[in-house]
Amino acid sequence: MQSGARTGEIVGSIGGVSSSEIVVSTDPWAPIQLYSVYRLILAGILLVLSLTEVSAVRIGGYDEVVFSQAVNIYLGVAVLGIFLAHFRQPGANYQVYLNSVSDIVFLLIVAYSSGGITSGLGILLLLPVILPSILSPGQISLLLSASTVIALLGLETYLHSLNVDSSNEIFHTGVLSLFIMVISLAAGSWFEKASKTAELAKRRGIDLANLSQLNQSILDQLQTGIIVLDHQACIRHLNPTAWDMLGQPGDWREKTLKEFAPELHSHLDYWRHNVSPKVASYDIKHWKSTEFTMRLSQLGIKNQGVVLMYLEDTRMQREKQQDVKMASLGQLTANIAHEIRNPLGAISHAAQLLSESPVLDKADERMIQIIQANSKRMNGTIESVLNLSRKSNPKRENIRLKLWLNDFINDFVMQSSLQKNQVSLFLDVPDAAIQFDPTHLHQVMWNLCRNAEKYARDDVSELHIDIQGTHPSHTRDIMLSIIDNGKGVPDKNIDRLFEPFFTTSSKGEGTGLGLFMARELCLSNGASLEYIKLPAGGSCFRLIFSQSNLEN
Repeated sequence: MQSGARTGEIVGSIGGVSSSEIVVSTDPWAPIQLYSVYRLILAGILLVLSLTEVSAVRIGGYDEVVFSQAVNIYLGVAVLGIFLAHFRQPGANYQVYLNSVSDIVFLLIVAYSSGGITSGLGILLLLPVILPSILSPGQISLLLSASTVIALLGLETYLHSLNVDSSNEIFHTGVLSLFIMVISLAAGSWFEKASKTAELAKRRGIDLANLSQLNQSILDQLQTGIIVLDHQACIRHLNPTAWDMLGQPGDWREKTLKEFAPELHSHLDYWRHNVSPKVASYDIKHWKSTEFTMRLSQLGIKNQGVVLMYLEDTRMQREKQQDVKMASLGQLTANIAHEIRNPLGAISHAAQLLSESPVLDKADERMIQIIQANSKRMNGTIESVLNLSRKSNPKRENIRLKLWLNDFINDFVMQSSLQKNQVSLFLDVPDAAIQFDPTHLHQVMWNLCRNAEKYARDDVSELHIDIQGTHPSHTRDIMLSIIDNGKGVPDKNIDRLFEPFFTTSSKGEGTGLGLFMARELCLSNGASLEYIKLPAGGSCFRLIFSQSNLEN
């Protein structure tokens, strides 16, 4: 699995913020289009009023001809404005000023034809004056506001000179002009600040999105598994390492941790109720195969914030400890070879010479046989220890289990007292492959099967060995179990089963190093070996390949 591809697949972040969610709209066309609709509605209302006789309203009453012509022209301008706003031609700023100037001129003409502001049309000037201050604040907007106020005052002065308006109307016009000027200045100032705030928010949003993506990229490159969980234990983020540790689940987004790793969920639940917000670590065996060290930490409020779960594969630590142990064992065995093997050789040679004496009675011959047998056994033990210490670094290869196990079973049956039907093989994933040294794997499997042949049952013809390969769901591991129908290992011996020099043979056979060496070889190849007690009797030795992979 390529980390780059995986990074592209995983979407999410600790804060739940993505760049696509932070969008600050700066498009001026929406308000321009809305304003063009308002102009068309206003033109339609004035046209209806011009075609009806409403005595209570003075609109167009002073000069009906000018009013009617102005409304007809404005209706055409409004329709044209709809099309211009839709096709966005000319540019936004041009349309803003064009619409505003045309509306101000039209409303001044309508106010004149209606006899001044007594018609109530003066307040309509507020919107075309404020529009430029909102969409295009600047000196031109202020100039337009000032020009509107001067034109309105000039119109009322002219009408007063014709005795159309009273002096009170001039006062009302002054108040309206002041109101328009103040609102225009306030709107321009307020919207300028709002624009700066919106731009700042946009930059902060982009920075936050970039920081979120940076955090996600860092998490995805870590060799430590990272799982981000919300207060309901739903997965918010999963970096590639954790995704691989959990068996490469397909659809994990917004799913609960319990669906993929119930043992992790149980520890999380205990931590939340008893330990949180303190940081705590637990040793976990995921689906009874992959070994983790899980560390939990709280972000935010307890029971409401985000939980960070760190997963560390203990395999690397175990391999380092194995290297140190094997180095120490090499020094020990070198001393054994020097201090024990040479004297043992002298004892064996002396016993051989003594056995050739013609004057020995039967008791002496028996003593010599005891000396030779135990010397031979001790020499075998030393040879086993030396072979273990001298074992080379594993040369791992990609091994297809089904083909390899079929060859091994045929080879083992030919060199043992078992029949072909006494050994069976089952793999739930026929195309499973592992990374392992073939020589080491053969030695481990041979030792386990030979132990079953020698110790499982008194009558070998009744023995059956079942080799099963399984791939548990939501894990990256493959488990290979060697199961026999023998009498099993007594409970008192299970804890010591993999200790060096420990043997369960009552006949004094073996060195007690077979299972110990098998486990050491597994550890050297990044795997593990364990004994599983079966409720129905018999023995089950399980190999767990931590670096397994499935290939199609």
